[in-house]
Amino acid sequence: MSPTPSLETPLPGVTALPGGLGWTVTDRSVAVRLLADERLGVVESAPVMAALAARLPPEVRAPAAELAAFAERIMLQAAPARHAELRRGFGRFFTADAVDALLPDLRLLAERAVSEAVARGGCEFMTQLAFRYAVDTGARLIGLPPAEYRRLHKLSQQLALVAYAARLADPAQAVRDGHAALCEIRSAVAAARAAAPAGSVLGQWQREGIGELPEPDVEANIVMLIQASLETVAGMLGNTAARLLGSAGALADPARREAAIDQALRAEPPLKTLERLVREPVELDGFRFEAGQVVSVRIAEANRPAESGEPVAGRAVLSFGWGAYRCLGARLARHQALELFGALHRLAPDWVLQDAEVERVRHLRFDMPRRLPLGPPPSPPPAGTPAAGLPGDLTEALTEALAEHDLDRPLSSVERVVAAAVLEEMGRPRPEPTDLPQTIREWVTWANHDRG
Repeated sequence: MSPTPSLETPLPGVTALPGGLGWTVTDRSVAVRLLADERLGVVESAPVMAALAARLPPEVRAPAAELAAFAERIMLQAAPARHAELRRGFGRFFTADAVDALLPDLRLLAERAVSEAVARGGCEFMTQLAFRYAVDTGARLIGLPPAEYRRLHKLSQQLALVAYAARLADPAQAVRDGHAALCEIRSAVAAARAAAPAGSVLGQWQREGIGELPEPDVEANIVMLIQASLETVAGMLGNTAARLLGSAGALADPARREAAIDQALRAEPPLKTLERLVREPVELDGFRFEAGQVVSVRIAEANRPAESGEPVAGRAVLSFGWGAYRCLGARLARHQALELFGALHRLAPDWVLQDAEVERVRHLRFDMPRRLPLGPPPSPPPAGTPAAGLPGDLTEALTEALAEHDLDRPLSSVERVVAAAVLEEMGRPRPEPTDLPQTIREWVTWANHDRG
């Protein structure tokens, strides 16, 4: 890849990546223009696998070549023209009509998951609702039993590790493990295809094929759908729940439910970055991106208004990507969220998060809560007990008053004064001026301790 030249005046929101690999982009205007530019593509698998093959002993090169041929068929790793061809074949499963046809099943699956949680009297949202529902709906789309979908997803993760094998102590063993996973996936997909229901991806493939795509292309991209759709959907559901379920009654307003999905996608996109590779030199406002450089768009920042103040792409959310490589499943993912939170409203309308502290997954790629205990609100206090405000209420009040949803960003002195006023309004004492908490999370923690 081309080294990044040193520039004294880069574009707003453009900074150099470590090691001279390319650029990080946070400005919305720059991000939209680059993501829509056909001279940018994705980091393709062929160079990665070729570099890996050079490090392998002879006896492992044949399975590595098979893995490379498989990876080259995946649309997310394909050059623009090849990507468009594969996208046309699979796009039929994600049109407005196709998603509308899935809605009754999405609703049924959501109500089944929520009903089981209600029967238990509460649940841990991430494992028992978010991931459970993402698996159930993904399995329905593909045409697999949920348990088999989970198994194949784990195998697909083992397969995906081959892309990083060159960085491992034993690249050859990573290739052997990846090849074994691929063989097992292929056997399972072939068996499931024969019994897949009509209206599923596997069912369509069995009965009529997927457009004019050859069977190896179809197989590879079914595996891609299984591999790519679980964490992203579950993360979107978890990030929405963290915003929406902080106070009782928040589920009652359909507009508020939809707004919470949009806000979560903007501020906490399940994928933190979008990577593109400059295929031909691109010049923006006098700034030149050279061929071979990587452009890494930080999605949460690019979802904010452009630094220039000019409106860019309306209120479009970039969390599903932008341009030719925009996520095929964006429409389906939104409906998955609407159906799950709609089911919660119908079956558990007063449920709230049981912990104001949201522990988040620490991962290079994904942004989502780790745990979200969910259940009925606490019983009302005895008559005469001073109102203290629920932790979820306090978090929501502070984030709304400060127009800030990052619970760990240090607050300015003016913001800390506003936070103290919010506590007083909710019946909590102010901390001493010399002991003001520094972040929203610290304010919530401070307020929920007994203060004599």
